[in-house]
Amino acid sequence: MTSSRLHMGLLAACAAMAAAVALAQQAPSSSPTTQPAAQSAQKAAADSKAAAPAAAAAAAQKKAADQLIRDARNAGFKPQKVGGNLMFCRTATELGSSFPVRTCYNEDQVRIKIQEYQAQRQQLEGMHSSGMVTN
Repeated sequence: MTSSRLHMGLLAACAAMAAAVALAQQAPSSSPTTQPAAQSAQKAAADSKAAAPAAAAAAAQKKAADQLIRDARNAGFKPQKVGGNLMFCRTATELGSSFPVRTCYNEDQVRIKIQEYQAQRQQLEGMHSSGMVTN
């Protein structure tokens, strides 16, 4: 959907440029009917310039969302729609129980959990490399 908006913006910019070139090539005694066309071409060019930053922001936001989903999956979470919202769920058996428990987190909570898991992993790797943990 974002790429189609970008394509539409580029198409509008190209149309505006073509109209501007055509107007520049016309004689100074052009008819008054071409002036509204020039104004609409200029408006289309301005609209496409305004759409470019929005498209770039949307692309960056999608990239960040894709990275979060990838990190969450690597941490054992599955992205799911719960109540119309994107949640990241994981099923695990709690210590001292034989029943699996499904726990779901929103985007902010799963970011925190991922950071906690990474910190624990680094701590264990540090202990292992210093010889504190043996197999």
